[in-house]
Amino acid sequence: MRVLVTGAAGFLGRNVLLSMPHSWEVVALYRPGNTNFLSFVEKHQLMHVQPVACDLTDRYQVEQSVGLAGRSFDGCLALASNTSIPDSIERPVEDLTINAFGLLYVLENFAFDHLVYLSSGAVYIGLKGLVGPASALSPTLPYAISKLAAEHYIRAFVQHRQTLSCATIVRFFGAYGPYEPPRKLYTRLVHQFAFKRDPHFTILGDGQNYIDAMYIDDAVRALFAVLAQPPQEGVCCVDLGLGSGETVNSVVVRAAHEFGLEPQISYKGTPAEYIQFVIDPQLFTHAYGFSPTISLETGLRTLTVYLAQQERDSNQ
Repeated sequence: MRVLVTGAAGFLGRNVLLSMPHSWEVVALYRPGNTNFLSFVEKHQLMHVQPVACDLTDRYQVEQSVGLAGRSFDGCLALASNTSIPDSIERPVEDLTINAFGLLYVLENFAFDHLVYLSSGAVYIGLKGLVGPASALSPTLPYAISKLAAEHYIRAFVQHRQTLSCATIVRFFGAYGPYEPPRKLYTRLVHQFAFKRDPHFTILGDGQNYIDAMYIDDAVRALFAVLAQPPQEGVCCVDLGLGSGETVNSVVVRAAHEFGLEPQISYKGTPAEYIQFVIDPQLFTHAYGFSPTISLETGLRTLTVYLAQQERDSNQ
Protein backbone atom coordinates (compact mmCIF):
# COMPACT_ATOMS: atom_id res chain seq x y z
CA MET A 1 0.00 0.00 0.00
CA ARG A 2 1.48 3.29 -1.11
CA VAL A 3 -0.08 6.29 0.65
CA LEU A 4 0.39 10.05 0.55
CA VAL A 5 -0.44 12.01 3.71
CA THR A 6 -0.78 15.79 3.56
CA GLY A 7 -0.67 17.83 6.74
CA ALA A 8 1.51 15.08 8.17
CA ALA A 9 3.09 17.24 10.87
CA GLY A 10 -0.24 18.35 12.31
CA PHE A 11 -2.29 16.96 15.18
CA LEU A 12 -4.15 14.42 13.06
CA GLY A 13 -1.22 13.74 10.78
CA ARG A 14 1.16 12.69 13.54
CA ASN A 15 -1.38 10.38 15.12
CA VAL A 16 -2.18 8.83 11.74
CA LEU A 17 1.50 8.17 11.04
CA LEU A 18 1.96 6.49 14.42
CA SER A 19 -0.78 3.99 13.53
CA MET A 20 0.14 3.23 9.93
CA PRO A 21 1.38 -0.31 9.25
CA HIS A 22 5.13 -0.48 8.74
CA SER A 23 4.51 -2.59 5.65
CA TRP A 24 3.07 0.49 3.92
CA GLU A 25 5.11 2.93 1.87
CA VAL A 26 4.15 6.34 3.24
CA VAL A 27 5.07 9.77 1.88
CA ALA A 28 4.41 12.50 4.45
CA LEU A 29 4.12 16.06 3.15
CA TYR A 30 4.74 18.66 5.84
CA ARG A 31 5.16 22.42 5.95
CA PRO A 32 8.80 23.58 5.55
CA GLY A 33 10.40 24.89 8.72
CA ASN A 34 8.68 22.36 10.96
CA THR A 35 12.01 20.85 12.00
CA ASN A 36 10.62 18.99 15.01
CA PHE A 37 8.63 16.80 12.63
CA LEU A 38 11.83 15.16 11.43
CA SER A 39 12.74 14.52 15.07
CA PHE A 40 9.27 13.04 15.59
CA VAL A 41 9.73 10.61 12.69
CA GLU A 42 13.17 9.60 13.94
CA LYS A 43 12.10 9.27 17.58
CA HIS A 44 9.27 6.90 16.72
CA GLN A 45 11.40 4.95 14.22
CA LEU A 46 8.98 5.49 11.36
CA MET A 47 11.35 4.00 8.81
CA HIS A 48 8.48 3.41 6.37
CA VAL A 49 7.68 7.14 6.28
CA GLN A 50 9.39 9.47 3.80
CA PRO A 51 9.08 13.08 5.04
CA VAL A 52 8.92 15.66 2.24
CA ALA A 53 8.90 19.36 3.09
CA CYS A 54 6.34 21.10 0.88
CA ASP A 55 4.23 24.24 1.18
CA LEU A 56 1.03 23.09 -0.49
CA THR A 57 0.05 26.69 -1.27
CA ASP A 58 3.16 27.03 -3.46
CA ARG A 59 2.51 25.39 -6.83
CA TYR A 60 6.23 25.15 -7.62
CA GLN A 61 6.99 23.33 -4.36
CA VAL A 62 4.18 20.86 -4.99
CA GLU A 63 5.51 20.18 -8.49
CA GLN A 64 8.99 19.67 -7.06
CA SER A 65 7.69 17.22 -4.44
CA VAL A 66 6.48 14.91 -7.21
CA GLY A 67 10.10 14.39 -8.22
CA LEU A 68 10.97 13.41 -4.65
CA ALA A 69 7.92 11.31 -3.80
CA GLY A 70 6.66 9.96 -7.10
CA ARG A 71 3.32 10.75 -8.71
CA SER A 72 1.05 7.73 -8.24
CA PHE A 73 -0.41 6.41 -4.98
CA ASP A 74 -2.94 3.80 -3.95
CA GLY A 75 -4.41 6.18 -1.42
CA CYS A 76 -4.20 9.68 -0.02
CA LEU A 77 -5.21 11.04 3.37
CA ALA A 78 -5.66 14.74 2.68
CA LEU A 79 -5.43 16.18 6.19
CA ALA A 80 -3.79 19.56 5.47
CA SER A 81 -6.03 22.41 6.54
CA ASN A 82 -6.25 25.84 8.06
CA THR A 83 -6.37 24.99 11.76
CA SER A 84 -8.02 28.14 13.12
CA ILE A 85 -11.67 28.78 12.35
CA PRO A 86 -11.68 32.26 14.00
CA ASP A 87 -8.65 33.27 11.90
CA SER A 88 -10.60 32.49 8.73
CA ILE A 89 -12.86 35.44 9.52
CA GLU A 90 -9.93 37.84 9.79
CA ARG A 91 -7.90 36.33 6.94
CA PRO A 92 -10.32 34.72 4.46
CA VAL A 93 -7.88 34.84 1.52
CA GLU A 94 -5.27 32.92 3.49
CA ASP A 95 -7.93 30.45 4.58
CA LEU A 96 -9.09 29.87 1.00
CA THR A 97 -5.51 29.51 -0.20
CA ILE A 98 -4.75 26.82 2.38
CA ASN A 99 -8.01 24.88 2.24
CA ALA A 100 -8.82 25.07 -1.48
CA PHE A 101 -5.73 25.98 -3.49
CA GLY A 102 -3.51 23.71 -1.39
CA LEU A 103 -5.76 20.78 -2.24
CA LEU A 104 -6.03 21.77 -5.91
CA TYR A 105 -2.27 21.78 -6.38
CA VAL A 106 -2.11 18.28 -4.91
CA LEU A 107 -4.91 17.06 -7.19
CA GLU A 108 -3.23 18.60 -10.25
CA ASN A 109 0.14 16.99 -9.62
CA PHE A 110 -0.53 13.57 -8.07
CA ALA A 111 -2.64 10.56 -9.06
CA PHE A 112 -4.66 8.54 -6.53
CA ASP A 113 -6.79 5.44 -6.68
CA HIS A 114 -8.65 6.63 -3.58
CA LEU A 115 -8.57 10.06 -1.96
CA VAL A 116 -9.85 10.50 1.59
CA TYR A 117 -10.44 14.20 2.18
CA LEU A 118 -10.91 15.53 5.68
CA SER A 119 -13.64 18.12 5.35
CA SER A 120 -15.47 19.57 8.35
CA GLY A 121 -18.79 19.50 10.12
CA ALA A 122 -18.51 23.29 9.96
CA VAL A 123 -20.11 23.16 6.50
CA TYR A 124 -23.42 22.65 8.35
CA ILE A 125 -23.13 25.91 10.30
CA GLY A 126 -26.40 27.83 10.10
CA LEU A 127 -28.50 24.66 10.31
CA LYS A 128 -30.24 23.21 13.38
CA GLY A 129 -31.23 19.72 14.42
CA LEU A 130 -30.33 16.57 12.51
CA VAL A 131 -28.04 17.11 9.50
CA GLY A 132 -26.35 14.87 6.95
CA PRO A 133 -24.71 14.75 3.52
CA ALA A 134 -28.07 15.40 1.84
CA SER A 135 -28.66 18.64 3.80
CA ALA A 136 -28.86 21.87 1.80
CA LEU A 137 -25.82 23.98 2.70
CA SER A 138 -25.23 27.74 2.64
CA PRO A 139 -22.44 28.46 5.14
CA THR A 140 -21.29 32.03 5.79
CA LEU A 141 -18.18 31.23 7.85
CA PRO A 142 -15.10 31.55 5.57
CA TYR A 143 -13.57 28.31 6.87
CA ALA A 144 -16.76 26.40 6.04
CA ILE A 145 -16.99 28.03 2.62
CA SER A 146 -13.44 27.03 1.67
CA LYS A 147 -13.98 23.47 2.92
CA LEU A 148 -17.16 23.16 0.88
CA ALA A 149 -15.38 24.56 -2.17
CA ALA A 150 -12.69 21.90 -1.76
CA GLU A 151 -15.40 19.22 -1.68
CA HIS A 152 -16.77 20.47 -5.01
CA TYR A 153 -13.33 20.50 -6.62
CA ILE A 154 -12.85 16.88 -5.60
CA ARG A 155 -16.10 15.97 -7.35
CA ALA A 156 -14.92 17.87 -10.42
CA PHE A 157 -11.60 16.01 -10.55
CA VAL A 158 -13.26 12.61 -10.18
CA GLN A 159 -15.65 13.44 -13.02
CA HIS A 160 -13.33 15.22 -15.42
CA ARG A 161 -9.77 14.01 -14.74
CA GLN A 162 -8.17 10.59 -15.04
CA THR A 163 -5.83 11.10 -12.08
CA LEU A 164 -8.43 10.56 -9.34
CA SER A 165 -10.37 7.31 -9.53
CA CYS A 166 -12.66 7.85 -6.53
CA ALA A 167 -12.87 9.85 -3.32
CA THR A 168 -14.45 9.83 0.11
CA ILE A 169 -15.24 13.17 1.71
CA VAL A 170 -15.28 12.91 5.50
CA ARG A 171 -17.13 15.72 7.23
CA PHE A 172 -15.25 15.49 10.49
CA PHE A 173 -16.56 16.90 13.74
CA GLY A 174 -13.26 17.03 15.59
CA ALA A 175 -11.04 15.12 17.97
CA TYR A 176 -8.70 15.69 20.88
CA GLY A 177 -5.58 14.02 22.21
CA PRO A 178 -1.77 14.07 22.01
CA TYR A 179 -0.20 16.68 19.70
CA GLU A 180 -3.28 18.90 19.64
CA PRO A 181 -2.54 22.67 19.81
CA PRO A 182 -2.32 24.00 23.40
CA ARG A 183 -5.20 26.42 22.74
CA LYS A 184 -7.66 23.56 22.29
CA LEU A 185 -10.38 22.99 24.89
CA TYR A 186 -9.30 19.55 26.06
CA THR A 187 -5.67 20.48 26.71
CA ARG A 188 -6.86 23.57 28.57
CA LEU A 189 -9.18 21.43 30.70
CA VAL A 190 -6.34 19.11 31.68
CA HIS A 191 -4.01 21.98 32.58
CA GLN A 192 -6.66 23.76 34.61
CA PHE A 193 -8.29 20.85 36.45
CA ALA A 194 -5.60 18.15 36.60
CA PHE A 195 -2.37 20.14 36.84
CA LYS A 196 -3.35 23.44 38.48
CA ARG A 197 -6.20 21.91 40.51
CA ASP A 198 -8.14 25.11 39.81
CA PRO A 199 -11.93 24.73 39.43
CA HIS A 200 -12.33 28.07 37.62
CA PHE A 201 -12.83 27.81 33.87
CA THR A 202 -13.89 30.39 31.28
CA ILE A 203 -16.02 29.36 28.31
CA LEU A 204 -16.29 31.40 25.12
CA GLY A 205 -20.01 32.08 24.62
CA ASP A 206 -22.84 30.65 26.72
CA GLY A 207 -21.62 27.04 26.63
CA GLN A 208 -24.87 25.76 25.16
CA ASN A 209 -23.39 25.06 21.74
CA TYR A 210 -22.66 21.44 20.88
CA ILE A 211 -19.18 19.93 20.79
CA ASP A 212 -18.07 16.52 19.54
CA ALA A 213 -15.51 14.93 21.88
CA MET A 214 -13.99 12.02 19.95
CA TYR A 215 -10.63 10.82 21.22
CA ILE A 216 -7.95 10.81 18.53
CA ASP A 217 -7.37 7.04 18.59
CA ASP A 218 -11.01 6.49 17.65
CA ALA A 219 -10.76 9.10 14.90
CA VAL A 220 -7.67 7.46 13.41
CA ARG A 221 -9.35 4.04 13.40
CA ALA A 222 -12.28 5.56 11.58
CA LEU A 223 -10.08 7.16 8.92
CA PHE A 224 -8.30 3.87 8.28
CA ALA A 225 -11.67 2.17 7.91
CA VAL A 226 -12.61 4.73 5.27
CA LEU A 227 -9.29 4.41 3.46
CA ALA A 228 -9.71 0.63 3.30
CA GLN A 229 -13.17 0.86 1.75
CA PRO A 230 -13.20 3.09 -1.34
CA PRO A 231 -16.52 3.77 -3.02
CA GLN A 232 -17.22 1.58 -6.03
CA GLU A 233 -17.22 4.69 -8.18
CA GLY A 234 -17.40 8.45 -7.91
CA VAL A 235 -17.48 10.34 -4.64
CA CYS A 236 -18.93 9.31 -1.29
CA CYS A 237 -19.63 11.84 1.47
CA VAL A 238 -19.90 10.76 5.12
CA ASP A 239 -20.13 12.39 8.54
CA LEU A 240 -17.71 11.36 11.29
CA GLY A 241 -18.53 12.27 14.86
CA LEU A 242 -20.19 11.10 18.04
CA GLY A 243 -23.48 12.79 17.29
CA SER A 244 -24.14 13.03 21.02
CA GLY A 245 -25.50 16.57 21.06
CA GLU A 246 -23.42 17.29 24.16
CA THR A 247 -22.85 20.93 25.09
CA VAL A 248 -19.58 22.63 25.96
CA ASN A 249 -20.97 23.17 29.46
CA SER A 250 -21.51 19.44 29.86
CA VAL A 251 -17.99 18.56 28.69
CA VAL A 252 -16.42 21.06 31.11
CA VAL A 253 -18.48 19.73 34.03
CA ARG A 254 -17.64 16.10 33.21
CA ALA A 255 -13.94 16.96 32.94
CA ALA A 256 -13.92 18.74 36.29
CA HIS A 257 -15.73 15.86 37.99
CA GLU A 258 -13.28 13.35 36.49
CA PHE A 259 -10.46 15.20 38.25
CA GLY A 260 -12.39 15.53 41.51
CA LEU A 261 -13.41 19.18 41.23
CA GLU A 262 -16.68 21.09 41.19
CA PRO A 263 -16.30 23.57 38.32
CA GLN A 264 -16.88 27.29 38.68
CA ILE A 265 -17.67 28.38 35.14
CA SER A 266 -17.61 31.94 33.78
CA TYR A 267 -18.51 33.11 30.29
CA LYS A 268 -17.21 35.70 27.86
CA GLY A 269 -17.45 36.69 24.20
CA THR A 270 -18.98 34.79 21.30
CA PRO A 271 -17.54 31.71 19.57
CA ALA A 272 -16.82 31.84 15.83
CA GLU A 273 -18.78 28.63 15.31
CA TYR A 274 -21.94 27.99 17.30
CA ILE A 275 -23.05 24.44 16.62
CA GLN A 276 -26.74 23.63 17.03
CA PHE A 277 -26.86 20.55 14.83
CA VAL A 278 -26.13 16.84 15.23
CA ILE A 279 -25.43 13.91 12.94
CA ASP A 280 -26.63 10.32 13.02
CA PRO A 281 -23.43 8.37 13.84
CA GLN A 282 -25.10 5.07 12.97
CA LEU A 283 -24.80 5.90 9.27
CA PHE A 284 -21.00 5.75 9.56
CA THR A 285 -21.21 2.61 11.71
CA HIS A 286 -23.36 0.82 9.14
CA ALA A 287 -21.07 1.85 6.27
CA TYR A 288 -17.70 1.03 7.85
CA GLY A 289 -18.35 -1.18 10.87
CA PHE A 290 -16.81 1.45 13.14
CA SER A 291 -18.00 2.76 16.50
CA PRO A 292 -15.98 4.91 18.91
CA THR A 293 -14.99 3.10 22.10
CA ILE A 294 -13.12 5.67 24.21
CA SER A 295 -15.13 7.73 26.70
CA LEU A 296 -14.41 11.39 27.43
CA GLU A 297 -13.16 10.48 30.88
CA THR A 298 -10.76 7.81 29.60
CA GLY A 299 -9.55 10.10 26.83
CA LEU A 300 -8.84 12.96 29.24
CA ARG A 301 -6.91 10.64 31.54
CA THR A 302 -4.81 9.41 28.62
CA LEU A 303 -4.20 12.98 27.45
CA THR A 304 -3.15 13.90 31.00
CA VAL A 305 -0.46 11.22 31.01
CA TYR A 306 0.85 12.47 27.66
CA LEU A 307 0.90 16.15 28.71
CA ALA A 308 2.59 15.32 32.01
CA GLN A 309 5.34 13.48 30.13
CA GLN A 310 5.72 16.43 27.78
CA GLU A 311 6.24 18.76 30.72
CA ARG A 312 8.82 16.44 32.26
CA ASP A 313 10.69 16.22 28.97
CA SER A 314 10.70 20.01 28.53
CA ASN A 315 12.12 20.50 32.04
CA GLN A 316 15.04 18.14 31.50
